[in-house]
Amino acid sequence: DVCPVQIQGPKSEDLMADLFGEKVRDIPYYGMMEGEVDGAKVVISQTGFSGEKGYEIYLRDATLHAETMWNGVLAAGKAHNLMVIAPAHHRRIAAGILSWGQDIDQEVSPLQCNLAYQVPRKKTADYIGRAALEAQRAAIEAGNPPFKMTMVGLTFGGQQVTDYANDTSPWYSPELETNIALAWVPVGLSQIGSLLSVWLPDQYADQPGVPVSAEVVDVPFRPSVNPSAREVAKSKGRDHAH
Repeated sequence: DVCPVQIQGPKSEDLMADLFGEKVRDIPYYGMMEGEVDGAKVVISQTGFSGEKGYEIYLRDATLHAETMWNGVLAAGKAHNLMVIAPAHHRRIAAGILSWGQDIDQEVSPLQCNLAYQVPRKKTADYIGRAALEAQRAAIEAGNPPFKMTMVGLTFGGQQVTDYANDTSPWYSPELETNIALAWVPVGLSQIGSLLSVWLPDQYADQPGVPVSAEVVDVPFRPSVNPSAREVAKSKGRDHAH
């Protein structure tokens, strides 16, 4: 009976320090600590569904204490102009964070969707799927990828996309001032700088029925405050886990 709430953004650390004391500033990325909000016991982690500095608060016995914690967080947030919103999809898309069931499912290979860094090259122990994944990587490196589609980052035109899509991840990024997406394209069109056309629902098209221009770009779309393991691996020239 645990329920999470996220506190994300550049003011998150100060807000969390108001709630839990200065020791919260020492939590490393993916670190955790115990705490309380008005007597309600919680676990805090420095994580979140964005590329921002941020935290998640996991409330124990949520059915008993949800209102206590919620009201305590809102009270602490007033000094920081806290806004209650749904997940900020443009931020997690910009960071390249994938949404299960929307971007990927159990039929998608990590080598297809920017998760190659999770597939080890040097690990000696066996693991589930190892033979298949190593065969896939060998085929990719030989210039014969075993799948037709791969995931890329796209910037594209049209009107500002501000609605949730179930089968891909487009959104308007106010920081980048363009529509962005994690999208599936043919492998042969996946190189950075490839120019594509995208058909949009009429409400977002410049002209109904006329595609807009798009370009394949690097992921993440901008550096993350909390770089993911993929970003760290890429910065070190790795495409794999140890």
